[in-house]
Amino acid sequence: MALQWNTIEQQKPAVFDWLVFTISLLMGLIFPELKNFAGSASFSVWMLAALLLYAGGLWLKHRPMYYRLDKQGGERKTVPLLLILIVGHWVIMLMLVMLAGDGLRQIAGMEQLAAGKNVSGAAVFTNIVVSMFLTWLAFRPGGSGRKPMNETYRFRREMAGDVLLVSGVSILSFVFWEKSLLAAMEHMRLDSFGNIIMLFVFLSVCYILFYLPLRYLYLVEERNSRQMWRRLLLIFMLILVRGLLEAVLN
Repeated sequence: MALQWNTIEQQKPAVFDWLVFTISLLMGLIFPELKNFAGSASFSVWMLAALLLYAGGLWLKHRPMYYRLDKQGGERKTVPLLLILIVGHWVIMLMLVMLAGDGLRQIAGMEQLAAGKNVSGAAVFTNIVVSMFLTWLAFRPGGSGRKPMNETYRFRREMAGDVLLVSGVSILSFVFWEKSLLAAMEHMRLDSFGNIIMLFVFLSVCYILFYLPLRYLYLVEERNSRQMWRRLLLIFMLILVRGLLEAVLN
C-alpha cells in the first residue's frame, strides 16, 4: 500500500497538468465563445468559485506537501524564475479578486455596483491586500520543525488539496488562457514566418506568467525534474498548434 501511495504521489504533478489541459478543453464545449461566458449572470460566481477552490487547495496542500518533502530529504533548491512567478501570481490573483467581487455581492444579497461607477479606494485596497495574501499562501516557505502528521491524514489532506487546485486552475485556465489569449490569435496576422515567431514568443511569455505561477507547489515538487519541463513544453506546443489551427480555419 505504501508503495502504491508513493507511486501516486510521484505522478500527481503530471496528472495535474493533463487534467487542467483536458478540463479546459471540455469547458470550451460548454462555452464556445468567451463573451457568452463572461456576459452570463453567473460569470462572477464562477470566478468566486475558482478563487475559493484555488485558495482552499493551497491551504490544504501546502503543509502536507512540505512535510512529505522534508521526510524524503535531499537538498532543497530555489525554484527558477521565482520573482517572476511571484509577480505573475499576484497579478492573476488581483484580477481574480476583482472579477469575483460581484459574485460575492450576489451571493450575500448586497447591491451590485452600477455600471460606470468608480470603485472606492477602500475596495481597491482590499483587493490588493487579499491578492497579496493569496500570493503569500502559495509562496510562503515550508520547512522542518513541523509537528508530526499521521500518514493517512497527510495523504488524504494533500489529495483533497490536489482536487481543489485542479478544479480552480482549470476554470482560470479556461478563462485567462484558452479563451482570452487564444481567441486573440484569431485577429492576429499569421501571413509570415516572422509573425508566427513573434506569436510564439508572446505566448511563451504569457505561459510563464500565467500557468506556471498557478502550479507553483508542483514546481516545488518537481524542481529537479527534466521530465516536467518536457511535459510542460509538450502541453504548450499542443495549445499553440490548436490556436494556430483555429486562427487559420476561422
